[in-house]
Amino acid sequence: MSNNLPEEKKLDILHDHYRETFARIKEVEANRDKLFLWLIAILAALILQISYPVAVGKTIGKLSIFGAELDIDHLPLPALLNVTWLLGLVIGLRYCQGVTFVSRQYPYLHSLEDVISPMLGGGNMYRREGEVYLKDFPAFLNFAWIFYDFFFPLTIMLASAWLAVIEYRHIKEINIFDIATAAALFLVFFVYRIVPALISLWNRIF
Repeated sequence: MSNNLPEEKKLDILHDHYRETFARIKEVEANRDKLFLWLIAILAALILQISYPVAVGKTIGKLSIFGAELDIDHLPLPALLNVTWLLGLVIGLRYCQGVTFVSRQYPYLHSLEDVISPMLGGGNMYRREGEVYLKDFPAFLNFAWIFYDFFFPLTIMLASAWLAVIEYRHIKEINIFDIATAAALFLVFFVYRIVPALISLWNRIF
């Protein structure tokens, strides 16, 4: 930012940029939370389809997904499983993208607070999402962070592998599409959560 600008003008520009950045983060967070619930629903649907294949179609009937209507009752089980696995992969990918975006944006938001706060007199005047939020962080929020960041991704990875195996045992037929999609879903969450943890561990050791 040019040093020729008046201090008040700089503050206005930074404040507007901060607000836009924060609004974008909250928008992505809201979408991420919806995708989180969708993923749970997809896992539940897969469990029902694999465990009770005859009853599922007649129970659901027609299903509207993202504006498109599917007649579940007339879909053969392999096709229904294909659709559900594919939805799980797409939603899982979008979820990981959303979480990664948010985690990358918050440090930038904190850096903006570090610039703006001294311009307003320093202290904690403008550090709502940074120092003020992180100070004396509650134990429950730490637990929630561990759940979302580690337990949930591990659950998705284990569930995708387990459901692929159970599907083969129940249906007695190898569905290459479902196996490939389950493997891709496993890989998405592996790259999203496990790979960064391994890189961090490697950097600490070496």
